[in-house]
Order: sequence, then C-alpha cells, then structure tokens
Amino acid sequence: MNISQAHEISIISFLEKEGFRPCRVYGDNYWYRSPLREEKTASFKVNRDINRWYDYGMSEGGDIVELAKRLRGLPTVSATLEYLEGESGCVVRSATPHTTSSKAQPSHEQPNFTLHPLKNKSLLSYLCSRQIDESIGCTYCQEIHQKQKGKWYFSVAFGNHSGGYELRNPYFKGCMGSKDLSIIAYSPGEIQEGCLVFEGFMDFLSFQTLVKRQDYLFRMESPCDYLILNSVCNQKKVYQYLERYRHIHCFLDNDAAGKEATESLHKLFEYRVTDESFRYADYKDINDYLMNKKTEQQDVAQKQ
Repeated sequence: MNISQAHEISIISFLEKEGFRPCRVYGDNYWYRSPLREEKTASFKVNRDINRWYDYGMSEGGDIVELAKRLRGLPTVSATLEYLEGESGCVVRSATPHTTSSKAQPSHEQPNFTLHPLKNKSLLSYLCSRQIDESIGCTYCQEIHQKQKGKWYFSVAFGNHSGGYELRNPYFKGCMGSKDLSIIAYSPGEIQEGCLVFEGFMDFLSFQTLVKRQDYLFRMESPCDYLILNSVCNQKKVYQYLERYRHIHCFLDNDAAGKEATESLHKLFEYRVTDESFRYADYKDINDYLMNKKTEQQDVAQKQ
C-alpha cells in the first residue's frame, strides 16, 4: 500500500474499527474525545469531506497515515502503511458517500493549493509591516500556494475550526474553505479557566507579540485559551465553546460591531465576561495599537 491508497481509507471508519465513536456530528465534522490523549471534552475533529483530522487540544492534525502512526506508536511511515494494509480488510474504504454540491465549480476551475511552513520572505515582510513578531507568525501560521488560471499566488494562512484558512497578503484578504472560528489551547490536552476572544487572527498575533514585548497593558493574571472569531458573523458559533470557561476576556474591535458582539456575550454569560478593549481605547483594534495607528477622529481630537 502506498500513501495515495491509504488516503482512500475513511478516517471515521478507521476510528470506529479502533473503538472510537463520535460524541457529536455537525454536517461533515465528526467530534471525538481525542484518541491520542485523555480528555473529557471532545476536541478532536474529523472532516468527512476532506478526510482529515485536527486535535484542537494539541493544535495538531493531519491525514490517516499520521493518525495511525501516532495511535499505534509506529516508528515510520512505511511501518504505518504496512499496518493499514493489514487492517484494510476490516476498514471501510470510501465509507462516506461524497455528494458534489450543485454550486461546486468544475474540477478544472478549482484552484490547486499546497501548504508549507511560513518562510516566504515577502509574506514575512508583510507580517513585519504589521509589526507581528516573525517567530510568532511562523508558530501560528503557514503559507499557502494557490494556482489560479495558470498563476501561483502566495498568502499567509491561518487555520480555522472547519479545516478552512483565513488568508492574508499585502494585496488580498480572504478565506479558503468554510468561514469559521479558530480555537487554540494554551496548553495541549488542558482546558484553562479563562479564554481570550479576538475578532481576527491579526489581533491574536498582535496580542502574542505584545506579550512577548512584555507590554504591561497585555499581561494576564493566569493562563488562558484563545478563540478567534475570524468574523463577528461567527459570534453565535462560540457560545457552546465559551460555556466551559469561568472567565471570558473580550478583545474585540473598538467599533459598533465589536461593541455589539461584546454586549451580546455579556448578556449571555453575564459576570463571566470582561470587556478588555479599554487596553487599546485610543485605537480601533490591537493591531492598530501595536502599530501605533490611531483612528483619524482620535488624531484630530488630540490636535485640538
């Protein structure tokens, strides 16, 4: 068996044969208690459509080969392929039918893409222009190469909860795949008492940069997990995840949409919610604070 053949094995069926069943199913996303570690809350996701897994407690994911290698403690990819070949008789292949959406583009129009560690000098320069620490950008982001109409495009890619990616480069802001929130554990396999909520991943990266710079305004008293909305439109999606936290710290934008989102969370979770936007009160968001980029109205007010 080669890797391409292994990829035809359904991860969902493989996990079922290994004794793991999903705790809940949302569309193409199957949620499990992680088979790779002990946990009480299901934070291990398998996307049926793309046949990939992601463990949010570990902030790691991959294909069936990587999963089987870790699950069985196998030393090499070759040994893993041998194991999967031996088990292939009891693992349902292509067990989940895939229905092509009526809105899907013909395959020859769909862009090709590859993911890589973030090393592209132009993309690193872009993050530098936003004052993002390079090591932090490389820790939390990847670079994606997309081929569209015969040309290759490069963007910073930040993964989300549905296996999609938020994309940024100096000339483009968009998303590949489903628009969804992102969840990052402070410590793999653990859930903290507090959670920090950000509107976009640039604000999250800015926060991490400010912490690294030891900016006193961004010191937190205790470790917290991180939740990035990637759009205020995803606000309702966070409710089920925030329920488990005693302290919810909102670092949303200082604009009408950000204030409305913070107020909605406050109404739902009451005393557990703290509006942290006072830390960057003279700026639209955390990245503007990092760049010392005040809003035009605030600049006018200061001159008066």
